[in-house]
Amino acid sequence: MNQQNKSSINNHNAKIEDLKALLPDYLIGEGINLKGNFTCLNPNHEDKTPSMTYYADSHTVYCHGCGASFDIYDLFAIQHMHATVDDNRAVYNFKEVFNGLAAYMNVNVSKFKVKPEDAERSKINEFNRKVIEVAKNQINQTDYMQKRGISEELAKMFNIGFIPKWVNPTTTIKDGRELTPTPRVIIPIGDAAYLARDTREAADIPDAEKNYIKIKQGSAHLFNGRALLNDTKPIFIVEGEFDALSVLEVTKNATAVALGSTSNVDLFYNTLISIGKQKNKKGEAYDPVFLIATDNDNAGRLAAKELEARLNHLNYENYTVNIAKNSKDANEELVRDRIKFTNEVESRIKDPDDYLTGLLARIQERKDKPQFVPTGFDNLDKLLDGGLYPQLYVLGAVSSVGKTTFSMQIADRIAATQGRPIFYFSLETSKDELTEKNLSRLSFELASKDSGNPQTARAINNGYWIDHKPEYNLIMESLKAYSLYYSRINIIDGTLNRPNARDIYQRMRTYKRKHPNEKPVVFVDYLQILKPIDDKDTDKEKVTKSIATFKSIASELDIPVIVISSFNRSSYQNPVAMQSFKESGEIEYYADTLLGLQYRAIHDDTDDPDSMKNAMQSDPRDIELVVLKNRNGKSNTSINFEYYPRFNDFVPSDDED
Repeated sequence: MNQQNKSSINNHNAKIEDLKALLPDYLIGEGINLKGNFTCLNPNHEDKTPSMTYYADSHTVYCHGCGASFDIYDLFAIQHMHATVDDNRAVYNFKEVFNGLAAYMNVNVSKFKVKPEDAERSKINEFNRKVIEVAKNQINQTDYMQKRGISEELAKMFNIGFIPKWVNPTTTIKDGRELTPTPRVIIPIGDAAYLARDTREAADIPDAEKNYIKIKQGSAHLFNGRALLNDTKPIFIVEGEFDALSVLEVTKNATAVALGSTSNVDLFYNTLISIGKQKNKKGEAYDPVFLIATDNDNAGRLAAKELEARLNHLNYENYTVNIAKNSKDANEELVRDRIKFTNEVESRIKDPDDYLTGLLARIQERKDKPQFVPTGFDNLDKLLDGGLYPQLYVLGAVSSVGKTTFSMQIADRIAATQGRPIFYFSLETSKDELTEKNLSRLSFELASKDSGNPQTARAINNGYWIDHKPEYNLIMESLKAYSLYYSRINIIDGTLNRPNARDIYQRMRTYKRKHPNEKPVVFVDYLQILKPIDDKDTDKEKVTKSIATFKSIASELDIPVIVISSFNRSSYQNPVAMQSFKESGEIEYYADTLLGLQYRAIHDDTDDPDSMKNAMQSDPRDIELVVLKNRNGKSNTSINFEYYPRFNDFVPSDDED
């Protein structure tokens, strides 16, 4: 950015604050006495007793009745530019309001240039408002709401309407294209935002239009978000607008808010934070009870876990309930059996926990779809009761025992035999190096007396095998085998741009939202060299925050997470133990399973100073995997492997203790 642009931006920022400070002059000019409370300026609030106050420190007005908080830009937009208020928030184009306010207050400033896209957005919003206004007077032209189990009375309460020949305004205004009109129910979710739902029977909708049965117009909003302001009734949190309407249709003892999409969990969370701040500012308590009732599919279950985690973080009471029973969602269940649905909703209001029923349902699901992921090592799977569960595993060892090789081999086998997606976050070894390790191991496993010699990762990297036909054929065979599943192994090379644990959390959450039916396995190599979440953190704080975040990934996203950890230097000459892990207290606390790799020679009762040196130089090396902690299986036990370091291969040993 050049200096002139910087200067222009700084000038605008200064003028924005200067204009904001003119609020008392503006209010006095509007005939308002600032010495006491005055009638609320929110057009949606019938303020019978003056409830709004001017706060000089923040240059805002605040209503103690409706909770609305406005600055001078909000008020000018409402009173002079016909802006509407949605959920106590004025909706307008800031640049246009800034320019208009400056002229109104006779302040000489350089005006904002209103870009064509801003004008276009304003035009679309205005069109959306007209659609909502026209549609609400035509709801009696369709019986679609009744087919979905929703009464006309409830539909009118939410200004739900109908457009017999609706066209997408965004496409029409932006592209100028003429589209085929379709009959749509219009469900407002904001001042200039709505859901347009095709009312035709599924069989009558052409295949090319099936992806557009539900179209959202305007910015993202929560449906019935105002209900969050009232904590006197339990609040059902559902996915779709029709699900919220279904709950409201059958009970007066609770209310319901729809996310609109499972991707709106963040919007819901931020809205609650904003409401909490408003309530705190007014000195009011806010103690809502939330009943999480997302859809009965993988995306819904993932959203429920996210919602539960977010609500727990805010210390709000919450329960995950299943009011849809065997249907996909609440509305489907309402249509299928209204009486049964009504009884279930009322039952969950009275007894939201319903813990035992939920537990039995989860057990049945686990029986039908086993949770564990086999590692590819039968001896390890036996110890872990089948394999890896949606938990946090920490694998530690001293240098050069093969931590990375062992974990990469597990990742490789899971991808090869089960087709599960693997996310391997490597902070020490590049993607090329890890891939060459995998190819080296495959060449070792595929080699025979009639083939060429297996190749080390370094030899593969150097390319000497290309000029030797037997070795060339073996490596090409290895490449062919690897090509069948390598696309499932996502190696994220963090050697140059190290991520922190939060980055990994965000990446996995985004992936799960886009692919709710996938069950990935996450590997992090390794814990101590992750970038800190906060640059000011000590080493102990870094480990604590990182390991806690990985625990959240496992529990919230319902996937296995394997984190590699280094050992304290004092542990190099001693058998593995809990205290071997750096910052062991935090790791021990958060990990569901703690594993340690070590040379079997560590147990040798000998005075030979070369005992460990010989063990480290042998080929294969005798390695022991010790289970130090296992929440769901055997602890303080071990299994043995032969480790071929040249070819990056661990082989279960027949010589088990």
